[in-house]
Amino acid sequence: MEGKFRFQLLQDYVESNKCNYVFVAEDATSSISRIDYDATLNSFIGFSAPLVNGVPQSNFFQTENFEQLELWFNDIDKAKFINLYMLKSLTLSAPPFILSAYGSNNKAKAIEILRRWLFIHDQCLIQGVHVIGFSSDADARYLRAMRLCSRFFATLPNFNIFKHNAPYHV
Repeated sequence: MEGKFRFQLLQDYVESNKCNYVFVAEDATSSISRIDYDATLNSFIGFSAPLVNGVPQSNFFQTENFEQLELWFNDIDKAKFINLYMLKSLTLSAPPFILSAYGSNNKAKAIEILRRWLFIHDQCLIQGVHVIGFSSDADARYLRAMRLCSRFFATLPNFNIFKHNAPYHV
């Protein structure tokens, strides 16, 4: 399901690998823009998912109204990229786990990326899974999010990332 994070399946993943410490990787790859209708979800797929606190809204494009669909085609960006989130257990032989995939216009700001990382971190903790790090390519927005997170020549005056402290015990 586009834009849905599969946190409910994490428990099975970490139990099968006997390790609840993971690393999260994110990457976006270009795709051919195309709108499809998923009859099982009654949803249109291929538009750029809107972000709320950096998190894509799954199944956002559901309608029975032709005018609404026409408005989306005229006003909403079609996804030109697919964002993919993968988790990898620290166990060497463990396969990666697809956490989420969704269409994107690749216009997210660094603060949205940071909020998405915090969302993933917090949701994983709820499942008893400890995220020890995030990785991405050298996209400037992701590097800025990393700088904000580490306070490396960047700060957020209205957003305290350090209130989200979850100590690690290995």
